[in-house]
Amino acid sequence: MKKVVFRLSSLASLLSMALLVGVTTHVSAQNLPVEQLTGGHSVKVDPADRVYVMDAVFMHLTDSRFNQFDRNTGKFLGMIPTSFNGFAQVSKDGKNVYVATTYYERVTRGKRTDVIEVWDNSTLSFVKEIELPPKRAGALNYNGMFRQTNDGQFLLLQNATPAASVSVVDIQKGAFASEVTSTAGCWSTIPLPGTPRSFSTICGDGALLTINLDKDGKVLSQNRSQPMFSVKDDPVFITPGLLSDRMVFVSFYGNVYTAKPSADGMSFEPSWSLLDQADRAQNWVPGGYNLLAVEPKSERLYIFMHPEGKEGSHKNPAVELWVYDLKSKKRVARIPGLDALSMDIIPGKKPQLLTLDGGNAHIYDISAPEPKLVRTIEGVSESALQIMGWSGSGNG
Repeated sequence: MKKVVFRLSSLASLLSMALLVGVTTHVSAQNLPVEQLTGGHSVKVDPADRVYVMDAVFMHLTDSRFNQFDRNTGKFLGMIPTSFNGFAQVSKDGKNVYVATTYYERVTRGKRTDVIEVWDNSTLSFVKEIELPPKRAGALNYNGMFRQTNDGQFLLLQNATPAASVSVVDIQKGAFASEVTSTAGCWSTIPLPGTPRSFSTICGDGALLTINLDKDGKVLSQNRSQPMFSVKDDPVFITPGLLSDRMVFVSFYGNVYTAKPSADGMSFEPSWSLLDQADRAQNWVPGGYNLLAVEPKSERLYIFMHPEGKEGSHKNPAVELWVYDLKSKKRVARIPGLDALSMDIIPGKKPQLLTLDGGNAHIYDISAPEPKLVRTIEGVSESALQIMGWSGSGNG
């Protein structure tokens, strides 16, 4: 496969791509007749049985919302307003939804206020807000923009002024804890596997910077790894798959990089390729937004792929969904991708894969190597790039 250089697109071109793949052609659930809706007062469906969709509504970003559906029936359960292109997370215990968003006093201009909002996940009602420095990144809904530490005590919010930093919010105390400014030149927050309140971020030289927080949310220590990948020759997507002890990254050219944290820092396993000779002949490459995930028990990697890869196609929707056994580093299944752009996994005894094509959600049984489509929930959003499940240990 001849290598080409992929460049990051502008926000406008990203929005155009999402619109071109059809994300505004669906009838969204919130626009259905009221008698077809079941939400509004109390959501009795267990959090683990819900599909969560962060709908950016690109044509009117000040009206984004966090939609919820019953994954067993496909019914719309209700939504939480998230204002100006908000980010959202379901709490570790499933009781609350955390929203990171921005308000302007004149809707699109005037004084800016950034907040973390806490919403009750059983009644979908507002609980409280925590005001933050007005630095939240005005970014698309990538998983790494807004995360929780593994112990659930702190929220991690990506900032851009345009200098990159991370706001740390103590959700237990209901207060802003600190701003981590040493992440300048790095992007995305990744809760570090096997730690209660550490996170990593991807830096401009291909290294991983790891931040260890103390009990008050301040920087306790930090370390920077050697470069994991070549930024020029083999850039990686910023959202990895997470296992209990390591992070799995995939590059624009289909190479897999595995980072394993240890007491001495970060070690890297030898990289390997998703592609065989026939794949390279057809220029198969990964593409999408939140385009990969790992199921922890089976240690299978799921990733969206498309042929005839070229400069700028790294955001293209999935022509196929490929599945890999991480232990053997072999592909074990490939199925139609249904033009999906993002995914998430709900692990457990009967694990499921959720995929999103921008307007519709597809739910797969992944108990066997080859995913089996269980149902499609149509009209889950106007234009969304993030779908989530909840398993009792957090999401995204």
